[in-house]
Amino acid sequence: MSTLSAIVAVVKDPALLRSISFALNTHGQTVEQFNDWTMAAEAISHAQCVILDTCLPPADLTAGLSLASRGVKVVVLAEDDRDYEGVNPDDICVLSKPLKGPDIANAVSALRKNP
Repeated sequence: MSTLSAIVAVVKDPALLRSISFALNTHGQTVEQFNDWTMAAEAISHAQCVILDTCLPPADLTAGLSLASRGVKVVVLAEDDRDYEGVNPDDICVLSKPLKGPDIANAVSALRKNP
């Protein structure tokens, strides 16, 4: 797999991070795992898709959402009813936690199919 197609997950909760990686690996996707935005910076620079947890600090979440303007697909794992108005559904998918079944794999797959 080329590094351009990398999926990077930045999730604070280690159990959730492992679950996301397991689910995506089961669907043939490779995931680079991080629980901190700073540690993920290099991997994010070559990512095609980034999974962000809303439990990250606000500045990190804002930086993550801005990736969509550079063509990076973003999956947001939301715990609240925050309105992400103005986001393009071709670039950003918001999933409400708790996740069910293949939610994350379906979201990543759908985003990666969008040009």
